[in-house]
Amino acid sequence: MQIWGAVTGYQADKAVGTVPTRPPAFRLKRPADDKAGVIVCCPHSGRFYPEELLRATKLDRLALRRSEDAFVDELLHSTSQLGASLLVTDFARAYVDLNRGLDELDPELIEDVPVGERRVPSPRVLAGLGVIPRTVGDGVDIYMRRLAFAEAQSRLREVYLPWHDAIAGLIDENKHRLGHAVLLDCHSMPASASGSPESDIVLGDRFGASCAPIFMAEAYDFLRAKGFRVARNNPYAGGFATERYGKPAQNQHSLQIEINRSLYMVEGAMSKRAGFAAISEALTGLVSRMVEVAQARIQKLAG
Repeated sequence: MQIWGAVTGYQADKAVGTVPTRPPAFRLKRPADDKAGVIVCCPHSGRFYPEELLRATKLDRLALRRSEDAFVDELLHSTSQLGASLLVTDFARAYVDLNRGLDELDPELIEDVPVGERRVPSPRVLAGLGVIPRTVGDGVDIYMRRLAFAEAQSRLREVYLPWHDAIAGLIDENKHRLGHAVLLDCHSMPASASGSPESDIVLGDRFGASCAPIFMAEAYDFLRAKGFRVARNNPYAGGFATERYGKPAQNQHSLQIEINRSLYMVEGAMSKRAGFAAISEALTGLVSRMVEVAQARIQKLAG
């Protein structure tokens, strides 16, 4: 079942067809029979660049796309057929970064931030990578001007809040219905930022704090068996979503998955490689394995 996200939350759209001119905050595709409570999220793969962003930027579209986790949603397009929910957004990361805290506002970009909304900038904000990004790629400035606080708040109301409401709603629903929830937060990374030695996939569980050990262990073993070079928590241990939603003591688990872009795309050209389908098959196999592990854990919890 395809679900469209409205500004006030998520609801079924009876006339689902093509994406509207200005898309909803998110799209949710659910399995016909969800017995695992697994949610696959792709927060950075959106390719919709609103006109207000294009008017304000000094960059062309290709340069703007340098911050995308390009095509990750397509790699995982068959998720719902495997028994897991797939949550994606069409909005570009350069417009709103959904894997940041709501209060990670960049004072260099956003003017007239009220005193009550200010906080000490995190390292991510200082690098220009706040919830409304100031930079893309290797620190390249996006804008020709600063943004008004009201403009930033409008973006957060339209995209950020509905996205996180949807995740929280799915987690609560799965916990109530099945006893647990499992979030797989899926991203891609530049080959140059995949660690030393270079990794194909980096799994992050915040050093064991965001999910039960079985999910990390099974994901690691599955990917290694497929021939991937896999790292754990280095250089990515899990971002905002992993920390916010990963609470294993409360039966909600979150695992971050970072995929080396060079496996499936030509980074500079933002185009797919010939082996795209094979990588997609491997990743959907991982989702299928996580569904199996989640179902086994539900049975164990039921005792």
